[in-house]
Amino acid sequence: MTVERIETGIEGFDELIEGGFPRKSCILLSGMPGTGKTIFGLQYLCHGASNGEKGLYVTFEQNMDDLISNVGAFEWGIPALMDTGNLELLSMDIGEFKIDELVKKVKEEGHKRIVLDSLSTILSHPKILEEIDMSYMFVDKLDRLIPTITDINIATRFIVYNTVKKIKSLDCTTLITSELLMDSKSLSRDTISEFLADGVITLQYIMSGVDTGRNLMIRKMRSTKHSENIHPIEFRKGAGFSVLMP
Repeated sequence: MTVERIETGIEGFDELIEGGFPRKSCILLSGMPGTGKTIFGLQYLCHGASNGEKGLYVTFEQNMDDLISNVGAFEWGIPALMDTGNLELLSMDIGEFKIDELVKKVKEEGHKRIVLDSLSTILSHPKILEEIDMSYMFVDKLDRLIPTITDINIATRFIVYNTVKKIKSLDCTTLITSELLMDSKSLSRDTISEFLADGVITLQYIMSGVDTGRNLMIRKMRSTKHSENIHPIEFRKGAGFSVLMP
């Protein structure tokens, strides 16, 4: 069966995953601060918007004017893409975030690409955790679906499961970002989303003596033969996020 691919527009990346993300997949993008998660996500949306695919970027931490200014050197033409209606940048108060409202918005407005930045921020807000009310039956279901991890409470597991499940129900190809702690043995800060996502990409910032550098590794990609190597990355003026080839 042929898998429909969604090109990311990330230079050097699509060749590593048979031409792009599988359509309607949910991809986890994890990395430490400063490794390029936001750049990767916005570049992915801009590429789609330039080709007529509506994209939505949702953030809980950044001011939109600052965000546009910070990536201006990459010359993606974000203001023009926003004027066409193919790109929307949305800054939300995390205390008011509801996944059902986001799902409704995406369906009504016809977005085909989403970047949710970030799952770590959603999980860190006490109001969201406090509002969860679950039956014993559903708790038991979570225990069977998601590996039990002693330092992750049931509310956190519910939020991750519910968010990913509803995102995957959409006719979209989605990136969800997560912070990755240094020396972590997991692939996300919550230690759960990597089990539920269709694909997992990790970004690392490596320091060795006086040398520093960033790299990318594809840890999982369903329905795809993908590279298992570590690839150095860079950010280039006029281009953006690039995966360097050997």
